[in-house]
Amino acid sequence: MAPREHAHPALREVELVTVLAALAEPTRLRIVRMLAALEGERAWKDIDLPIAQSTLSHHLKILRNAGLVQNRTEGTRCFVSLRYEELEGRFPGLLECVLACRDSMAASEEEGASASAAPHR
Repeated sequence: MAPREHAHPALREVELVTVLAALAEPTRLRIVRMLAALEGERAWKDIDLPIAQSTLSHHLKILRNAGLVQNRTEGTRCFVSLRYEELEGRFPGLLECVLACRDSMAASEEEGASASAAPHR
């Protein structure tokens, strides 16, 4: 059986606002962070999030249509990878900046949680 083809937009046709809108949703940002931490691709079933498979599929479709990820089907398995190098060519520094900002926000949240857990005097 031939692999099913997924429609992927040419990044030269993707607008910055489309990419930013896709990244603005926390679950999609989390998926992008997972993919950025890997080299290569990840099977859909290995994306461990507390959401329904249909919801994951919806988020991955939005990310694909925004040009952020690439999907590949092999038999009954579907794989997804971040289009990091292509995105870097189209929007230099964007992913790095977005992912670094998220890291700073996460660190601030952790510091806030630690401070609120500290005993009050």
